[in-house]
Amino acid sequence: MRIPAKTGLLAAALAGVLTLTACGGATVEDEPATATSVAPLERAPKTTSAAASESEETTTTQRTPVRPADPQPQDQGAREVDEIPPQEVPRSPEDVAFLGDLSDEGIDIDGVEDQLIGTAATVCGDGGNALTAATLPAVAGQLVEQGRTDKTVDEVAALIESAAKNTYC
Repeated sequence: MRIPAKTGLLAAALAGVLTLTACGGATVEDEPATATSVAPLERAPKTTSAAASESEETTTTQRTPVRPADPQPQDQGAREVDEIPPQEVPRSPEDVAFLGDLSDEGIDIDGVEDQLIGTAATVCGDGGNALTAATLPAVAGQLVEQGRTDKTVDEVAALIESAAKNTYC
């Protein structure tokens, strides 16, 4: 004789409930919780740097005297900003000459000045190593793909290398 599906499911659920109740022990106790308290924190009084130096000098003889720390920046109230200040990095005369050479050759350098200066440093670094061989055409290719010049990748790489050697190396 077959047991209907509802009866089998009911028997399985009943067996599970009985198994769980047989484990015993309640997870929730009705006992009142014990009160916990935290002692209030007290701050030590601040000492001046001179007093701290004297106390350190008297306790240890091998330590160097403590210098007073630089003044810490202070929080200020919010102020309205009329315009965003320029975020320009000061450029050396060599940087200006190098970037000017590239710009004069028809390469748009706006926004990629730092990358170009870094590439020039790579060109002048060890000269002819694997890093230079990979970096120079990669940067030239990016300039071409970004539409910053109408020249070919090889022409741009040659211009960057020539300008870097004339200016930095």
